[in-house]
Amino acid sequence: MKLELIIEGEPAQAEFTSANGIVQLRYNGQMHEAWVSEPEPGMFLVIINGRVYRCALERLSSGETQVVVNSRRVSIAVSDRKHFRQYTGATTGGGGPAALSSPMPGKVVRILLKPGDQVAAHQGVLVVEAMKMQNEIQSPRAGKVLEINVSEGQTVNAGQTLARVE
Repeated sequence: MKLELIIEGEPAQAEFTSANGIVQLRYNGQMHEAWVSEPEPGMFLVIINGRVYRCALERLSSGETQVVVNSRRVSIAVSDRKHFRQYTGATTGGGGPAALSSPMPGKVVRILLKPGDQVAAHQGVLVVEAMKMQNEIQSPRAGKVLEINVSEGQTVNAGQTLARVE
């Protein structure tokens, strides 16, 4: 998968593949290999060249995503060049319902809410696992879950609508 990144305001390009917890990453033209595990939900251990990095993703109320790496906060924005969109987990066409979409191909591992449930802004609605990493798909605003279009264990594509929130 090819991605365009903005890390601490600096543009970068990355391409990666994954199998059995090993990630091959080409970052700004250099190849890296990393071992990745998720010892607890939302917390990842990444080992590169014998160095261990504890990583956690945090979505701020502003909508910005930060990665906390060994207690250091790093601002990051990710976009998929193939689909020409930023990964925020949700899209909306103005004041209508917000469509929560999958940021990448993967498998739905947990559905946290059901249709009719009230949801807070930035509250998790479901979890998609891709390359041994779990991504919580959050509501962009407070409201009500209108529909869940997937089931646990279902394989999904990048950009596929998973749920709708009003």
